[in-house]
Amino acid sequence: MNAVTPDSAPDFRHLRHWVFDLDHTLYTTDAETQKALEERICRYVQATLDLPRDPAWDVQKRYLMEHGSTLAGLVRHHGVDPDHYHDAINDISELNLIRDSSLREALERLPGKRFVFTNNCGRFAADVLTRLGVDDLFDGIVDARVLQITPKPSPAAFDALISRGDIDPGAAAMFDDSVRNLAAAKSRGMKTVWFNTGGGFSSWKVDDAHLHIDHETDDLSGFLQRIRI
Repeated sequence: MNAVTPDSAPDFRHLRHWVFDLDHTLYTTDAETQKALEERICRYVQATLDLPRDPAWDVQKRYLMEHGSTLAGLVRHHGVDPDHYHDAINDISELNLIRDSSLREALERLPGKRFVFTNNCGRFAADVLTRLGVDDLFDGIVDARVLQITPKPSPAAFDALISRGDIDPGAAAMFDDSVRNLAAAKSRGMKTVWFNTGGGFSSWKVDDAHLHIDHETDDLSGFLQRIRI
């Protein structure tokens, strides 16, 4: 493989806004931890809708596909309180997060503003950033509350992001493990980077995925250190 030279490195010199997904992008989990999270969500659906496990699992996955998140479906169809849901399914201690000096160094070199754009809870996102030791580097968190439970990849979610962050899509890059979310970002004129580790939503299939992805990496910190800015 040819080495990446300064002149051949990805060119991000025109960008001033940096948008990062949270789960499975700024931090990653192993398969066991991800399975435990999905089981907590399933148990929540079971308890809320009074369903056996298998039908609850089907509802969980159907809402995820149809609404962008299981929570969005539960709010729309069953009036679930988002804070109650997030308190039940998020377990920050399970993630075993520690300060990430490589990530911090990579983020520090980015010019302009940095945002977290997540369908998850803002309180949880802030806790993750603090544990990673990068909380002071971000200018805002656009979360489920800001999105009014209309999550990525909906156009309304991107409207909220652009409005809240005063973001120029043509001068912005988005980093996400979900190609579905990146397709929406690309349609707004953003540069897109697919964080593909095989975890999270990396395995979700999207038609003509190559049309929506400008760059792909399985090493976020390394990628940010290599780009031209």
